[in-house]
Amino acid sequence: MTPLFLDTSYLIDYLKGKTLSNKDEIVSAVRQKIVYYNGIVLTELLSGVQTQKRQKQIMKMLSGLTYLPIKYEDYKQAGLFRNSLFKKGFSMSTPDALIAAHVKHFPLKLITRDKFFIKAGDLLGIEVEIPVE
Repeated sequence: MTPLFLDTSYLIDYLKGKTLSNKDEIVSAVRQKIVYYNGIVLTELLSGVQTQKRQKQIMKMLSGLTYLPIKYEDYKQAGLFRNSLFKKGFSMSTPDALIAAHVKHFPLKLITRDKFFIKAGDLLGIEVEIPVE
């Protein structure tokens, strides 16, 4: 099984209780300890927290995943990704570029609900899966 990176959009839908098409794959990968996230995902999840209860849910959920720290080379790669996409007429946020850099470097499959990543993934050579409800 390919190791996975869970994007913020996927984790938000998970927290909302949505049943997504790849639930069994995710559960299996979590059990194998091959599911990752980074500081971008942590920051985005906590930015939307309304209650202490939700914050605890988020932290508990993330405790079952592996944290990938962002390093100098990741920032460099993210900048190169953004530059490459800009030259092709696409715009990518810095947070998304940092996620793409991790996915490409390790390599991981990106699990997201953000359809932008389908086109970006093709252009950057990263594997992307968008689960459906």
